[in-house]
Amino acid sequence: MRFSAYFWMIFLFAALLFRIPLVQNEVNANEVNAFELDGIAATVRGQAVTCYDVENGMQVLRKQLQQSGTTQLDHNQLYQRALDTEIMSQLQQREAKKLGIKLTESEVDSAIENIAKNNRLDIEQLKQALKAQGVHFSDYRANLQKRMLNNKLIDIAVRGRLKISDEAMHEYYRKYMKNPNPIREIHLAQIFIGVQSGSDIAAVEKKRGAIASVRKKLLAGADFANLVTLYSQAPDASSGGDMGWFSEGGISPAFGEVFKLPVAGYTHAIRSTAGFHIVKVLEERWKKPELGESRDEVHARHILLKVPDHADEAMRAKIMDRAQNIARDMQNVDDAGFATRAKEISQGPSASGGGDLGWFKRGQMVAAFENVAFALKAGETSGVVTSPFGLHIIRVVGARHIDPNSFEARADQIKQVLTNAEMQTQVPRWLASLRAKAVITKQSCPQLKRVGSLQEGASKAH
Repeated sequence: MRFSAYFWMIFLFAALLFRIPLVQNEVNANEVNAFELDGIAATVRGQAVTCYDVENGMQVLRKQLQQSGTTQLDHNQLYQRALDTEIMSQLQQREAKKLGIKLTESEVDSAIENIAKNNRLDIEQLKQALKAQGVHFSDYRANLQKRMLNNKLIDIAVRGRLKISDEAMHEYYRKYMKNPNPIREIHLAQIFIGVQSGSDIAAVEKKRGAIASVRKKLLAGADFANLVTLYSQAPDASSGGDMGWFSEGGISPAFGEVFKLPVAGYTHAIRSTAGFHIVKVLEERWKKPELGESRDEVHARHILLKVPDHADEAMRAKIMDRAQNIARDMQNVDDAGFATRAKEISQGPSASGGGDLGWFKRGQMVAAFENVAFALKAGETSGVVTSPFGLHIIRVVGARHIDPNSFEARADQIKQVLTNAEMQTQVPRWLASLRAKAVITKQSCPQLKRVGSLQEGASKAH
């Protein structure tokens, strides 16, 4: 079949990223179904985490470890990892609901189409590929939707609240971008053990001992990815601890030492505000920095008079007459005078700032507005300009051409780099705070011990 070569890629998406239940003939389905896996493993603020949910998570973890060559599996450790993952998933789902964060069906459809396209499959072939791996498409879709919702939640609850100062952005540009020479980028992965904010010395030392024990296993030759699966508490644990690619200055200062390491090297236990990290260099590359966009920009103010939808011809004519009188009056005033008048009479959201719209490029304003703005010279004021928002009088404060290697051209890129660096510590802290505030009651799934033994025994038999 044409898509057979892509089974493994689809399997990784299903198993590692979306935690899909797997059926690999390791256990006879009737044997598993003979056990009551609808018991309660824990309650999170009164909402149940079922033993079935935990069993699914354990299968995924077990498969990850076995495929990397691990034969000795600690069942209790797998159970605890799967349970903790389900608890955190419940907390994120509740937080998203609390904040009114939702996903539309079209957003999920689009994501599935992109996954299929990236694997050179159509949707029907993707369904067949998943079915061949024992994955129901409805489960795949539901888990993908959950993952996307969690990502959207983090973007809003964490990324959207981060503030990157102009000083930090200018400093980054001066040190790493002003001279566009090739730079070293490194691909990183991490093992993370969190420390809750406000923890006492004893609790911190317990976590320090835990990360030291993990590092000892690394020194003894344990596989880094396996230790991520078993111990890491970061959101990236489901993808092998993959943190992505970083250049110097584009990562939290706490992790700065990684740029002194060779490929395959890893750090000592790094203490951050969120907890303890062991970071490994997976690979490296030298990359010429991407230049920004060369463009023209204008800095403008405006006075806006709104025209009500219910206005009749007489009212519209009256508003237009007023706008034309204002435009004539504004032709001979300076910028300060225009700003003062805008504060007094403009009906737009920029009125409190003297009608200041800041710098903008083509495509950021409606066509009728920007065509006039870009035709004016600095210090000139327009006549009345009609747009869907109402009637505008535009004053151009300044005009400039942006060089592709200038700070202005690369400001968005710099902000993204510095935001991503901050996210490395802020996301774990935010997740820890969710858990710290929650009422969690752990119960038990004793039947999973027997199921786990059956699965492990069947796997070894194969």
